[in-house]
Amino acid sequence: MSSQTHLAFASTAVGITSVIQVPTPSPGPGEVMVKVAFSAVVPSDTYVTDYGRNTNGEYPVLLGLNLSGVVEAVGSGVGGLQTGDKVCGFATTGSRGKGLQERAIMQSSTCAKLPDDYSLEAAATIPDNFITAFYTLFDCLELTLPTFPVSVPPPHAETPILVYGAGATSGQYAVQLLALAGYRRVIATASPRHHSYLKSLGAAHVIDYSADDMLEKILLAAGKKLQFVLDCIGAESTLKSICNVVSSDGVVAMLLPVKEGTRHVAGKDAQMWMELPVDRNLFPDSVKLVGVRTRLYQQNEYLRDNLMPKILPRLLEEGIIQPNRVRLFDQGSLQDRCQDALDVVRNGQVNGEKVVVKVASD
Repeated sequence: MSSQTHLAFASTAVGITSVIQVPTPSPGPGEVMVKVAFSAVVPSDTYVTDYGRNTNGEYPVLLGLNLSGVVEAVGSGVGGLQTGDKVCGFATTGSRGKGLQERAIMQSSTCAKLPDDYSLEAAATIPDNFITAFYTLFDCLELTLPTFPVSVPPPHAETPILVYGAGATSGQYAVQLLALAGYRRVIATASPRHHSYLKSLGAAHVIDYSADDMLEKILLAAGKKLQFVLDCIGAESTLKSICNVVSSDGVVAMLLPVKEGTRHVAGKDAQMWMELPVDRNLFPDSVKLVGVRTRLYQQNEYLRDNLMPKILPRLLEEGIIQPNRVRLFDQGSLQDRCQDALDVVRNGQVNGEKVVVKVASD
């Protein structure tokens, strides 16, 4: 084990977080060490810290699914990355790759090389939502895998596709990817503050999800009930609405966990499910419900080998994929920055932006 250590932000018990010293390992085969510049805080981080979710009672648990930074060391068998490369990455398993630490050991397949002039701050918003959107659309919903640039329209180019909650950071990537892949009838629901931006990303119709006649407007835009729906909120209330506009043979992909009630971020007493309980399922049996677990995307060998190492770098190099808006926490100590970011996320004070923490001390 390495005698070197570095700082990391971790949950050390239910309800308790702290900056701690952790060992700095060397990258193994197929891995790279990244000096972390920025990381994002997402709702799942609050579920770990506040409720001990997915900890199995074992602490400390490091936090941060996304990171951006510079490659400092490369393990054997790694192709396409070298020391000095700017990258963004997604932590699929274990604490070694989590973003809220000064050094992270990443599987090279979960890293994307960035253009030399790309903002590391902006890059920290990309991995989890980009992967979620791509995996959901082209694996879970089984839309045709695109190759960019798209020269031939896909089979469902003129089929209406609903992105419910498109103002969410994952929804913004879904709208972009659908438009880039040649889908011309993307219907998005979002708060009015996001409408013009979503149209600029490629949505054909944007509907206020708080409007009393939202369901009627969705059906009017689609011309019929919908065959494909992506629920970016994953709450009981959103699924109840979708139930009224999806066709009897449609497919609904819902981002997990499903939250009880209406909130995007589950509160202390709210239930969360990784599979929708039978007594909460309002859909007919003929509708295919798919729960999206982004961490499983590497089970698709094509996505494992191409999505981060090849597809995302090309889209970034060509400037045709837009990062999320950043809400940056860069003041005070690392403890202060991380804690303030967690507070904003757990209190639901985020809207169409990614909460990003500056990790690097220099």
